[in-house]
Amino acid sequence: MTVIVDTGVLYADHDEDATRHESASEALEAVYDGELGQPYVSDYIYDEAVTLTLARSGSFPPARRLGERLRGVDPYPRAYELLQVSTAVFTDAVTVFERYDDQHLSFTDATTVALCERHDIDAVLSFDDDFDGIVDRLDPEAV
Repeated sequence: MTVIVDTGVLYADHDEDATRHESASEALEAVYDGELGQPYVSDYIYDEAVTLTLARSGSFPPARRLGERLRGVDPYPRAYELLQVSTAVFTDAVTVFERYDDQHLSFTDATTVALCERHDIDAVLSFDDDFDGIVDRLDPEAV
């Protein structure tokens, strides 16, 4: 199994005051224990998660720590494979974004769908039900 971890899960795990912190942390423990197979994040998810953490915390150190964790910088073990949104994936994402205009996907979510299709990723670990009916989604509260 393979799974791409969405921004909301990463942020909720990192922010102890987030309402979904506990379920995000428990789901990511399953990821780190290998229960969900190889975990991925994309450069777009990295951007979103680090930027969101900086904006909501108002402080650089928490954003830096999240980035280090995602990149596997010491003291954090490398857990995620970082996928790049290539020109081909970007083109696919435009198509996904326009095809599913009724789903209210963000463009980053559209790149996630495109990456799942191009890399045969089994599921998205996400609180966001906008993925439902497009790709398989694992709800962190059910993991």
